[in-house]
Amino acid sequence: MNTHTWRKERFILTIRVIIYIRVSTKMQEDRYSLSAQREELRQYAESQGWEIVNELKDVDSGGKLDKVGLNALMDAVEEGLTDIVLVIDQDRLSRLDTLEWEFLKGVLRDNNVKIAEPGSITDLKNEDDEFISDIKNLIAKREKRSIVRRMMWGKKQKLREGKSWGSAPFEYRHNSETGKYDVLPEWSWVIPMIDDLYLNKQLGCRPIARKLTEVSKTPSGKAWTEDLVRTRLKSKFYHGVIEKTFATGETIIVEDAHEAIRTEKTYQLIQEERMRRKEKYRVRENQLTKVHILRRTHIRCAICGNTLSVSQKGTKNKPRFYIEHQKRERPPVCSEYRKSFNTDRIEKGIETALKSILAGDKMANRYLNIESNEQEMKLLKKQIDRNKKALTKLETKLERLLDLYLDGDITKDELSKKRKGIDGEIVHLTETLTGLMKKYDLLEKEELNTEYVYEYLSTIRFYEDELTPIEKVKIMGHLFPKATLYPDRIILHLHINGIVIDVPIKAAPARKSRGGRRSPQH
Repeated sequence: MNTHTWRKERFILTIRVIIYIRVSTKMQEDRYSLSAQREELRQYAESQGWEIVNELKDVDSGGKLDKVGLNALMDAVEEGLTDIVLVIDQDRLSRLDTLEWEFLKGVLRDNNVKIAEPGSITDLKNEDDEFISDIKNLIAKREKRSIVRRMMWGKKQKLREGKSWGSAPFEYRHNSETGKYDVLPEWSWVIPMIDDLYLNKQLGCRPIARKLTEVSKTPSGKAWTEDLVRTRLKSKFYHGVIEKTFATGETIIVEDAHEAIRTEKTYQLIQEERMRRKEKYRVRENQLTKVHILRRTHIRCAICGNTLSVSQKGTKNKPRFYIEHQKRERPPVCSEYRKSFNTDRIEKGIETALKSILAGDKMANRYLNIESNEQEMKLLKKQIDRNKKALTKLETKLERLLDLYLDGDITKDELSKKRKGIDGEIVHLTETLTGLMKKYDLLEKEELNTEYVYEYLSTIRFYEDELTPIEKVKIMGHLFPKATLYPDRIILHLHINGIVIDVPIKAAPARKSRGGRRSPQH
């Protein structure tokens, strides 16, 4: 007897069946609960004289092919362990899209396995049966979409009525009587502590997470993570606002939806601080004895225009700081790319320049170069005109680029890539132009002189003795939000647009190479 005849005789004598049951959620009731499906299908299989060889289940969406139970079912089918898959309704087996449904059908059809429901059997090798099965799948998919739409409508309506739904952060619990969220007293300390550490102590997400863990672990018994802290810094939930965006793109915002733990003003301060840190640089824990003074200054390379970062090397107790190109902004060509500047060379020059200016030293003009004279104003006017023309050219280039995309000459990805580069140049040119024009206006009004800058910089007259490292960083970041680094000098742009301090960089000391010769050290 060959294998085919054996299987055929076995099918006639004993039909093997695998029961497959599924619910979308653990709370599903009535006829489609797991226990109800299991009981009904067992009774039906017994009434037909079928042998139940396995029972498989899933608690998951019918729109997903990748489910534990369904994967086990397909493995059993391909291993020839069953003749029929028994389900309460075909939609329990599938509400898949067309491609995934065709894949599932192919597995069943190739192994001569039928789909059975109480009262009917579908043979996928029969064209009429397969057609009916396809129609059932389409109906199931349509019903699924209809259910999702009704659920979304219900959720939107609850939000509009000021009622909450879904899980809340563990600082809150849902009050079934009011339909709102109440603050849990035992966790009400978390948000105020995070806000204080972030705004006042100037800590980042990682050190804040460590501090929280020292006080208490999360309700699940795990340590706090950066993501948990970051989520709480970004969320409007904690000042009583529920904001949800649906798949349709509609966003519903409910004010005063529940009791607030932080004020809206504090939330706004946090977002402003997040933007400052994102645009400039993070300030490490204020317990550090040494923090580089330009940590919050946005530094650009004068050669390629890309952002430079302040990196820390050495040990925690004896850190060394270097200014270098960011890897994610690697320029195509930059002669300074592989060089890093030891910030000791820069920092000493900056301190010397500030002391000279604040002391009214004759050398102050060497750094400021702001004497009002006709030649200086003519030079500024030329720079302004040159920047205006360059800006106009870039804007025209951007318009032409969009025309090329609309005409189909370039792809959307090419448009995005080229536009990103042009947008960056436009921003840089616009900022430069604004600064030059303000400086020109000040010179024209004869308001710009050494005394004017001295008055502005007077806030740092106690810089040397009375400020902590973290205070120095914050003040420098405020006074000098931007800087441009050249191989031989660094230009500090004051918060007063158009005013710069030109600080020479001390030559790099030579260091011995492997051959015994001395080479420049950056």
